[in-house]
Amino acid sequence: MGETATAHAGQAVCAIAERVIMPDHHEIPIDPRVKDFYGVAENYDEVDSSEINPSLFSLSKVSQRYESAELIAEGGMKQIYKVYDARARRYLAMALLRPDAPEDLFDPFIHEAWLTAQLAHPNIIAIHDIGVNLQRKPYFTMDLKAGDSLRELIEKLHHGDRAALTRYPLETLLQIFIKVCDAMSYAHSIHVLHLDLKPANIQVGDFGQVLVCDWGMGKVLGKEGDLEFDRQLLNPDLLSSVLLYGELKGTPGNMAPEQVLNKGELDVRTDVYGLGGILYALLTYLRPLSGSTEEILQKTKNGAIVSPCIRAPERNIPKALDAVVMKALATDPDKRYASVTALRNEVHRYLTGYATEAENAGIWTQMNLFYRRNKRFCITVSCSALVGVAGALFSIFQLSAQRHLANEALLEAEQMLALYDAGQDKLEMLGSRYDESVKTIARRHQHAGNYTAAENVLRAALEEDPDNPVYLYEMGQYFFTMQRFNAALGYFDQSGIEDDVVEMARKYAPLKRDDGLLTPEQMADIFGHLILNGPLEQRMVLYDQRHRLNLRQRARIVEAYLHVLNPEWTDAVFEYDPEKGSLKLGGTGLHKVSPAPSVLAGLQPRILDVSGTGIRDLSQETGYPIEKLNVSNTPFTRKKILRQMIHLQELTVDRKQYENMNLRNFPDRVRINVKH
Repeated sequence: MGETATAHAGQAVCAIAERVIMPDHHEIPIDPRVKDFYGVAENYDEVDSSEINPSLFSLSKVSQRYESAELIAEGGMKQIYKVYDARARRYLAMALLRPDAPEDLFDPFIHEAWLTAQLAHPNIIAIHDIGVNLQRKPYFTMDLKAGDSLRELIEKLHHGDRAALTRYPLETLLQIFIKVCDAMSYAHSIHVLHLDLKPANIQVGDFGQVLVCDWGMGKVLGKEGDLEFDRQLLNPDLLSSVLLYGELKGTPGNMAPEQVLNKGELDVRTDVYGLGGILYALLTYLRPLSGSTEEILQKTKNGAIVSPCIRAPERNIPKALDAVVMKALATDPDKRYASVTALRNEVHRYLTGYATEAENAGIWTQMNLFYRRNKRFCITVSCSALVGVAGALFSIFQLSAQRHLANEALLEAEQMLALYDAGQDKLEMLGSRYDESVKTIARRHQHAGNYTAAENVLRAALEEDPDNPVYLYEMGQYFFTMQRFNAALGYFDQSGIEDDVVEMARKYAPLKRDDGLLTPEQMADIFGHLILNGPLEQRMVLYDQRHRLNLRQRARIVEAYLHVLNPEWTDAVFEYDPEKGSLKLGGTGLHKVSPAPSVLAGLQPRILDVSGTGIRDLSQETGYPIEKLNVSNTPFTRKKILRQMIHLQELTVDRKQYENMNLRNFPDRVRINVKH
């Protein structure tokens, strides 16, 4: 009905336009010979207008503006279709309520469209049309999103997608974050809050486009009289409710504590909290909180967020940004940044080499940052000063330097003679030491999750010595730990080494592609066939955990690895509940949990029970948030380790441990259960 009325209105306008006569118009007769030459009809008015103005003719024939609807997304009560705009000749996204949506959602839906339409900013999605269709259902059209949502991008980074990791280093991710902050600063300047900021609501295009979307929970601050005239159509009362039909309105894990508690006024600091959660995800590739919905809401109220540096130590997160995130995610709004602009400026300071306010940088940090920003100037000044000093000291040390060089030359000659006398075995021993250094450095990078650096070290070594079997075999092991068996075989074959690792690579190379992951059963099979190779298996587990999202599958792989560490483990107990975040270990012969870094960190257990085992060392388990720990009837007696578990709330020990560790003066925040 609306489209038909619009068409009639357009035809009326065209009819009126045809009757308008220009005041200075004079009809000029056309010579018949000219008409014949150009093929002009005798009656000019009868000429087909489609030949003169084909675009106008085509546009006038459009009776249905939106065509070829294709459902592309659905969430909550909303559906998103890809439609073709026949008038503008482009594809748009059309938002509609689901057919079963109640009528009392119509007005909030329309007000979401009205609110978004008022936000004219390059980083906020644009609304093109708002209307009511023939079924009397409201709709609005907007830009068709190109690229991925920020959540999808973060998931790719978490999975180790090489293209994403190359295209989106930390600096690029921070630039995306700054664009989101710019959009929110603008929205706040016209008194609009978003209140549902999360990576899923940020769209990242292939050419640098960043759009803040989904303003359905938006709220307009202030009274109508305080707003500009053209914004008075927005009724704050219709958009300010935190509860929607008896349910919590928001996304657990992204909501600020004041939203969860439904207490106090929501203001710009509520959006600051949401932006803090986005920055947390960009730094760690993880969500700020995990667990069931009830657990997440309770943690939100308590402010139980583990800092990015502790949550993802393998990411080497700058302490400056860690401090910024934790300030933005403060439970008390008064302790957060007072505005989005303040948060944005902190990230900009980091990018430009200045200290952030949140980190409370000392004099040495400030000096280091000054040097990085002004390296050329500092080097020039230092060199000028050194030239003067060197000139004064040159004459003093010249003689002693000559003597020193002579002594070095004599010593070098003596060493070469000694090596010659020692024979080839000594030379080979020195070469093997260098080979071991290359292996050690490469493996350290792998432990830290820096696989690119590890590969660069090995490739540099192979460039100097392409036929070195140690380097070739180590490169094969590098690809083996990443489950890229086909790539590994190429280097193993060149090395000429044959062992159980090479045998397993030959077995699994034809069974899987290099861009996939093994099943837990296949990982356990490999572990069972490797002989005395615990470090290799640990590197395999650590890589797998960085790329496998399924926690239950991770748990089965960790259990298999614990059998490698504890070959005499019998009556094994391994009970893991990812929903509760609990892990219970038991059985005879279980003495080791994990060398550094911990493989249990990939399971993120908040409740750890190792009672009755032979475990005496948990020093590697302090890097993740253990809230409940049971070490009763174990040899564990290290009180210092317990103090390092800053999230510990409940500790269970036996009477002997309680006395030996003198737990009477342990911090009151930890409840201690003593088993008799």
